[in-house]
Amino acid sequence: MEIIKGSDLMLFVKNTNGTVKSLAFATSHSFNISSETSDISTKDHGFWGAKEITRITWQITTDNLYTVDTFNNLYDRMISRQPIEVYFCLKTPTERQGTPATVNLPGDTYDSWTPTTTTGEDGYYGKVYITSLDATAAAGDNATFSATFDGIGAITKGLYGSVEASTGGSTEITIGTGGQAVTYERAIGAYSGSTEYYIYSNGQMVKVEIDGTEYASGKQIFYVEKS
Repeated sequence: MEIIKGSDLMLFVKNTNGTVKSLAFATSHSFNISSETSDISTKDHGFWGAKEITRITWQITTDNLYTVDTFNNLYDRMISRQPIEVYFCLKTPTERQGTPATVNLPGDTYDSWTPTTTTGEDGYYGKVYITSLDATAAAGDNATFSATFDGIGAITKGLYGSVEASTGGSTEITIGTGGQAVTYERAIGAYSGSTEYYIYSNGQMVKVEIDGTEYASGKQIFYVEKS
């Protein structure tokens, strides 16, 4: 059993282009699950109260140093009023030993951390709305912002890249490949041996070989390039 450092447990957000990124310059994240109850005390319970759980809600918050790109992106996502897919999980084991490969290089965006796919390091996946976005700009100090993500429906515990199917996932995603924007859509219908299939993993489409007549392998989602 390993004690986890706070800097290794991250919030990852799926962008509109299908890539999954951390939020640049995060200083703190929090993840909360809470239960609401109703009183079901009766004469049979005597002087002891009795309750039942009627609803479970969840929420993730982030605190970051302010950058125009990150704040504006969250603002656009908030006012679009569309659900956002998020992951709360560890970075990869390699990244826990230092910084992402691109940090401190010219043009770095500081959002290139990667969710872990290591067995036994399950995180949490779900869909959210951004319900608050607060910026603070104090004289003589770095500007900061905080954002609140309220969960929509259930949150799923599982390994990144394997939980999307159980909660719907994306039906269509576009990823930049070799300077070109390539759109993929979820594979449906009968299995075709002449079709190339891909798994969405770590923000990329990875070609796979399928043995059998089912598209689903565990909880993975298979995609085909959109014609």
